[in-house]
Amino acid sequence: MTKRLKKSEFMMAYMIIISLACSVGGFFFGAHYMKSQIESERAAALETQQKEAAKDKLLKEQKLYNEQDFIRFYYALYAPLLELKEAHFDLMAKWPSLEKGEQSDSLKQLTKTAEQTLKALEKEVPLPTSPMLVQAHANFTNSVRAYLDSMEQVRSDQNSNALTPAAITTRLTLSQNSWLTAQEMMYHAIAAWESAYVVKQPLPKSLPQTVSTAQWKQYPFHYRTFLAAAVMSANKQWKSYNPEDVTARIDKLVGTNEAQSLGIQDVGSAVRLLNATDAIHPGDFKQMSGSLYSKLQAPEIPLYK
Repeated sequence: MTKRLKKSEFMMAYMIIISLACSVGGFFFGAHYMKSQIESERAAALETQQKEAAKDKLLKEQKLYNEQDFIRFYYALYAPLLELKEAHFDLMAKWPSLEKGEQSDSLKQLTKTAEQTLKALEKEVPLPTSPMLVQAHANFTNSVRAYLDSMEQVRSDQNSNALTPAAITTRLTLSQNSWLTAQEMMYHAIAAWESAYVVKQPLPKSLPQTVSTAQWKQYPFHYRTFLAAAVMSANKQWKSYNPEDVTARIDKLVGTNEAQSLGIQDVGSAVRLLNATDAIHPGDFKQMSGSLYSKLQAPEIPLYK
């Protein structure tokens, strides 16, 4: 016959079971707590590691795009390029008012200017800390070579038929595309200088597909100008003005209630409006810099003076 447990024995057994249950529960709770702690520590360590990596990257970038490279690039290469572009657009502006003989003589003079520009570009210019400026140099050189090749065709066609500025432009497509690519690289380099020496934050890894006016305002000036150069390149807009002129016009537009009243929500629509109304002109940046950019930090080149 089975012996019944006494009340004291039953309580003892019950306490043993409770103790075992608490021990097991405590074990699993402790394991879960330790796991959470380890995961938390790993996350913190990873975050610290990422911050250190970003800092190391920034320090490496600070060794690149030295301001002296921009000075050498501007005076040896970019200044002659700007002179060629100004001569080209000045001629196109007065083209309809010229006699046929004057047009031919002007094209001949423009060709000489391009040849002088190419000689300047073919000189070796040391840019040891600026790989994108090196690429820009190569693309600008290709652009001027293509310009000279196309100008031969333009001059030949002009002898047979009176060309319009639009007809001349269509014959310069290859030159324009190389120029716009080079221009984008140059302004990318300036944005890299800004990221390392001014804002001390890495550049975004890729260009945004669209940029709202609110996002545009948050970006630093030289990155905005790089975006403007990228828009010009994407839309095949070889113009008399520079990307910083585009930036200044957009900044003025989105800095007022005018953009909102016109229903402009992104930079693409702002650029289309500005181009449609012929609102962007060479020198807009310098004209508006006093009111818009009184404390702008930029490489010490005439582009920003």
